[in-house]
Amino acid sequence: VGIPAAARRIDHYPHQFSGGMRQRVVIALALAANPRLIVADEPTTALDVSIQAQIIQLLKRLCREHGTAVMLVTHDMGVIAETADRVAVMYAGRIVETGSVDEVLLSPKHPYTQGLLNSIPSERKRGRELTAIQGVVPNPFRMPPGCKFQPRCPYHWERCMTEPGLIQVGGPDRRSRCWLQAPEESERRRAFEDDVAVTVADVVG
Repeated sequence: VGIPAAARRIDHYPHQFSGGMRQRVVIALALAANPRLIVADEPTTALDVSIQAQIIQLLKRLCREHGTAVMLVTHDMGVIAETADRVAVMYAGRIVETGSVDEVLLSPKHPYTQGLLNSIPSERKRGRELTAIQGVVPNPFRMPPGCKFQPRCPYHWERCMTEPGLIQVGGPDRRSRCWLQAPEESERRRAFEDDVAVTVADVVG
């Protein structure tokens, strides 16, 4: 996993490794049993940008060499854009949107996904107030009825108070858990899509 003098460093203690090197050790431990799937939960958190890039490249190389799949859990949209093939966006413990990386990041169909992407700082937005998703995440013991995101959603209406359906929006693996995507809601959907202003540079830059 790219640790120099590995035979000598095998006897070192965690405090003798940098954060990036400790991540490499954890990856080596995960690969030791030749798994078919690795679940990597926030593997780049608390690492500087250059070390993040090294860890991501390491994971991608090891996947190619070992034929291992990786399920990446992260809030970093840049990491998703540069690493993943498919994306599942979750809110309040429920998947709200799925699709390929390009589909989800460049054409979000759920208001929560749109809110996440619009909140990314970018050079294009310099000098403007940062966008934020209003409200707070619901208490898991007092979940709102219907769509769990509707108390924070700028597009919600009465229908959102009922249980939302998982609606196919394009190919068989492209779905959104939002009534905006229902065929009969074309006018509401157009207003929503007019507010999507995300570019590749915003996500990865």
